[in-house]
Amino acid sequence: MLIYNTSEKKEVVLLRSLFTILFISLFTALSMTGCMDPYQIIHKDSPAIIYGDKFNQETRLTLDGHYDKRNYSFKGTLTLGDNKLENVIITNGFSLRFYEGATRTSIGQGFFDHKSLKLSFEVTDPVIYKLITSESYDGASELVVSSPACTLEEAKRVTEELRRMKAPYEK
Repeated sequence: MLIYNTSEKKEVVLLRSLFTILFISLFTALSMTGCMDPYQIIHKDSPAIIYGDKFNQETRLTLDGHYDKRNYSFKGTLTLGDNKLENVIITNGFSLRFYEGATRTSIGQGFFDHKSLKLSFEVTDPVIYKLITSESYDGASELVVSSPACTLEEAKRVTEELRRMKAPYEK
């Protein structure tokens, strides 16, 4: 049988209370992280510039979908002028691609900042190149889409800024 004096009893009760509060706080913190939404809803409608060796045109660019914070990628719909691409995935620094059923089309390298909603991507797919420009792709001509931008200079600035920016998983 253990015999405690009054001050020892108070210390034991205080330690138990402290451990209980610590346990409840830890449980609450872990529960809250599981409840946080990993998706950021994206709706962007802004001016864009399509530019390259043989092309320079202003258009509208719309993104509708969500940014997956766990996988660092946008998933949704991209509309460029009258051309709508569904099931688009943009992974910053890697690629912009879309799916039609089981068919995957890689449009080109994409850069996307989910915080400022800036987007720039190269078009290297011949079908998409023709869809955007109405011209055949020769395999060498540069074609870039940048948004938001109203002038060629703004478009080039957006592209350079996004290319220099580190991806979230690089930090």
